[in-house]
Amino acid sequence: MNAILNKQLLTFFFLFTFYIVGAQNPYFDISKQMEIYNDLLKKLSTNYIDEINFGDLIQKSNRKMLNRLDRFTTYYDEQGILDQKMRQEGHFGGMGISIQVRDSLILITRIYKDSPAANEGLQVGDQIIEIENQKVSEMDRKVASSILRGEKGSKISLVISRNEKIINKKITRNDIPLNAVTSTKLVGDIGYIRFVKFNQKAASQTKLALLDLKKQGAKKIIIDVRGNPGGLLNEVVKIVNFFVPKGKVVVTTKGRFAKYNKTYLTKNESIDEEIPIVILVNNHSASASEILSGSLQDYDRAVIIGDTTYGKGLVQRTFKLKYGTYMKQTISKYYIPSGRLIQKIDYWHRDKNGKPLLMRANLPEKIYQTTNGRTVHNLGGVIPDIVMENEINNPLVQDLLKQNTLFDFATWYYYNKEKPVSASGFALNDSDFELFLAYLKQHDIYPQTITEKAIKKSYEKALKEKQSNKIIDTYKMLMEAYSQENLKTIQAHKAQIIDLIARDLVYRYFYIDGYTEYILQKDPMIVKAKKILDDSLQYHKILQN
Repeated sequence: MNAILNKQLLTFFFLFTFYIVGAQNPYFDISKQMEIYNDLLKKLSTNYIDEINFGDLIQKSNRKMLNRLDRFTTYYDEQGILDQKMRQEGHFGGMGISIQVRDSLILITRIYKDSPAANEGLQVGDQIIEIENQKVSEMDRKVASSILRGEKGSKISLVISRNEKIINKKITRNDIPLNAVTSTKLVGDIGYIRFVKFNQKAASQTKLALLDLKKQGAKKIIIDVRGNPGGLLNEVVKIVNFFVPKGKVVVTTKGRFAKYNKTYLTKNESIDEEIPIVILVNNHSASASEILSGSLQDYDRAVIIGDTTYGKGLVQRTFKLKYGTYMKQTISKYYIPSGRLIQKIDYWHRDKNGKPLLMRANLPEKIYQTTNGRTVHNLGGVIPDIVMENEINNPLVQDLLKQNTLFDFATWYYYNKEKPVSASGFALNDSDFELFLAYLKQHDIYPQTITEKAIKKSYEKALKEKQSNKIIDTYKMLMEAYSQENLKTIQAHKAQIIDLIARDLVYRYFYIDGYTEYILQKDPMIVKAKKILDDSLQYHKILQN
């Protein structure tokens, strides 16, 4: 009896200990869940009705699991990590095009000057329908896109559709530079620098551009990081250092583990600590762009103009996994010199539906100050000193962009109108806008708001459900009212629409240099920046208040 009791006590003690250890050790739960996961996969492989591509299934599962933590923690296969490496290094082998996958084809949306694509006469708006004698419609979209890249000197054959004509092209790939600084220009005594990515070239190219502009006579600088998604942290620290003294804090990272806590200081002598600077930002300026604009704002070293930035205050690091795969995961948050956290979305606190909250919902608003004592906020993103909201905020204009309507009209215009003499003198007029309206009508294109689309879906559902004529007629009246209002809205946004089309066209005609000439005259934020820089009293007043 005692032996039985002792055995029961021993079993209880073992189970209790096992439970306690399991409850305290996260690796126990990981091991348990992995066993369940493996068992699940085995059952699928031996019992599921159809053949399963487990590689694809598990890769998608990995990405979805990691993205559930935050949208920047992700999984890369071999091709994905190569793409990331090329973006960071600033070059890749290819034809020199930007593309968009649309339906059963690949659309060329941009061609880079002096690239193989430009030299072989490819045009923006060309539709790639075959790659290496294989129809794009029969290919996996990701695979089709990756095939366009390749080693320098390798050849690729394409079948292009252009204006209902079929064209065969054989192109020899070359090394395509992914420059960080895409354009510079001197206008009077104001130098303009635009860069689109903080890759390994960012600091060196920005330094060269700055020194060159100063040599040409620049006494003030506009730095344009609108649409810049960020990149390498070390590069932005170097760029901030061009304008502030050695030994200044640029950014501090803080995470769960002490090894990822670090303060980044400027290490070198500056280039120019006095030259007036305006930085242009928008709601797509993220990460390193926010460190640049936010830190120079904190030091009262630049006036920030534009829309509140994206709000990415998270730092990622890439870890190597087995079989040539990698995981990029968030390891810390970053804080700019005033102590502000730029992060907007709180991925670690969610509502009942699992949607992440805003950081400010759990972080009380604090008063932060710049070097000169100006009040700045931690509401998510960098709030500019002069707020100019995103120009494209009308739902109908957004729909025209989303549906590629403006792009398609620009393609039509490119082939049906004469090329302008210069970028600086190029402008569309009222008659061109009338052509655009006629284009919409001819192609039965009707831009819609989200609300209008929802009403249309409800109308179609009501028809299927055979609702009463009164309800059907009400839907029809609503849609007709929207249709009439939409035309008025499009007319009201005429200037914006023809400017967007003109920007597209001027890039096609004159590449990035011509595009820069155009926006330096027409872009509202650049016009505002020049005005601020030309008024020394106002510029310094902004930085003192």
